[in-house]
Order: sequence, then C-alpha cells, then structure tokens
Amino acid sequence: MEENKDKAFTLSVEVVYDILNDVQDNFEIAKELLTLYLPVENHSDYACFLLSEILWTSYSTQKILEKEIESAVLTEDKQFIVLEESMMMLQSLLLSRQGACNELTKLSISVKKN
Repeated sequence: MEENKDKAFTLSVEVVYDILNDVQDNFEIAKELLTLYLPVENHSDYACFLLSEILWTSYSTQKILEKEIESAVLTEDKQFIVLEESMMMLQSLLLSRQGACNELTKLSISVKKN
C-alpha cells in the first residue's frame, strides 16, 4: 500500500510578510473604493465586481498567511514550510487577485498604494 505523503513548499519570511503587507493594502484600498463607487448612481458593476474580488481574495490570503505565521514551522535558514493544500489555495487566490487588479488597471482604477 502506498503512503499518502503531503508535499511541502518553502517561502522566505520576507516574501510572506511582503505578500501580507500587499494584500492588507489592497484590502483597505478596495474597501475604500467600493464605498465610493457603490453610492454613485451610474457606477460600473464590473468595477464593483473586481473590487469585491480583490476584497475577498486579499482577506482570504491574509487569513491563510496569518494562520501559517501563527503555526509557523521554519527551516534552519528561516523559511516557512507551507503544506501543499495551503500553497495551492494561496496561488489560486493570488492569481485571482492579480487578474482583478489587471482588469481594474484597464479601467484606469488602481488598488496600489502610491
């Protein structure tokens, strides 16, 4: 019988905190922009959808990373060990967030901090 072994990945502490800071910034900016767009009578539903996507993916990414930090397992060279399931969720969320950011840029809307 074959053993079921979980794959693991490593992320540097610097990368984890860079991603965390970036998604926290995106979350706050998207939330603020949504509060500005929604009351406007002729708001763009598509822009609101994209801002909601960024809000959700940023929040979800933040929660996963906070959980990883809380239960951190570090290698000798200070790399976070992340299980495959968490890594796949992070990749999916970050790709979705980036896609939404790219689409907003086409609409001349940015969720990046100046």
